Amino acid sequence: MNRVSTGITRLDKLTGGGFPKETVILLSGGAGTGKTLLGLNFLLEGAKKGEKCCYVSLSETQDELLRAAKGIKSLNDIKKYLGKNLVIEHIPLGENITLKKFVEIIGMYPKIDRLVIDNVNKLLIFAENKNLYRVYLTELVNHLKEMGSTLLICETKEEQIDSGNNEAFECDGVINLSFLDLEEKPTRTLQITKMRYTIFEPRIRHELIINEKGIALKETKII
Repeated sequence: MNRVSTGITRLDKLTGGGFPKETVILLSGGAGTGKTLLGLNFLLEGAKKGEKCCYVSLSETQDELLRAAKGIKSLNDIKKYLGKNLVIEHIPLGENITLKKFVEIIGMYPKIDRLVIDNVNKLLIFAENKNLYRVYLTELVNHLKEMGSTLLICETKEEQIDSGNNEAFECDGVINLSFLDLEEKPTRTLQITKMRYTIFEPRIRHELIINEKGIALKETKII
């Protein structure tokens, strides 16, 4: 199976070469765990390869996302590709853009090699009810699978892997980020909870390093 590099060497090894191509991966975790930075890193990896990449933000503007990436040296090249083969698009949901309209907009997008949508929690907020949210989420995921490789970001609480509305069931894979207290020090961790078409070690935590140099996974497993 063709695979898409995640932009993180160790994560590529853990997934047999990267995410399966033309799949939708749920990237979930609590506030501050690094979801947005991983999403930007994923797109930058594709942009460097000449792929068409797009970050759709339902909350932050382009300037806010660039500010978040500014302190990470490995993400400094993002500006090089903006307006070329990398686009950051801010779509504010509200009175003029409903959940239904948003799904229609994504359905009209041309084929994109890599797409990040941040985040599904905003879609849930603007859904008329949870049943309709599931209907539109299913439709959205089906559109995304035809477009390319997608990261769907989801804000979660405590040990949850999705918002509690079965996003994990709809998606092909789930990467969960969390904080773990090790020796009284909060440590970012990453675990693969689900990955179709892939042999992997489920629910093994790996230390996720995010600092001024870049983003990386440690070889050490956290049991």
